[in-house]
Amino acid sequence: MAPAITITSEELRERVEEHLGRWIPDDLWDRSEPYARRKLNLCRKRNPKIDYYNDEYLVLLTADTVRETAFSDYTLAAYETIMAARGK
Repeated sequence: MAPAITITSEELRERVEEHLGRWIPDDLWDRSEPYARRKLNLCRKRNPKIDYYNDEYLVLLTADTVRETAFSDYTLAAYETIMAARGK
């Protein structure tokens, strides 16, 4: 069974920023962290025998979530710009 998730939000953010090599804006963090924690909790419930769902895994998962959320924001902004230019 995987060990308990004990990493605090502050420590997680520091580790994710270090992993990504950049600062994460508050609004991006506020959407990414809860999503990554929820996703990991669901994985842990579905696969309780997996022992590597730990704090380190949460750091990697959250980093991926931050990148994915930022890319989604970018594509939505690009779409809105294109549609505005078309007058729609």
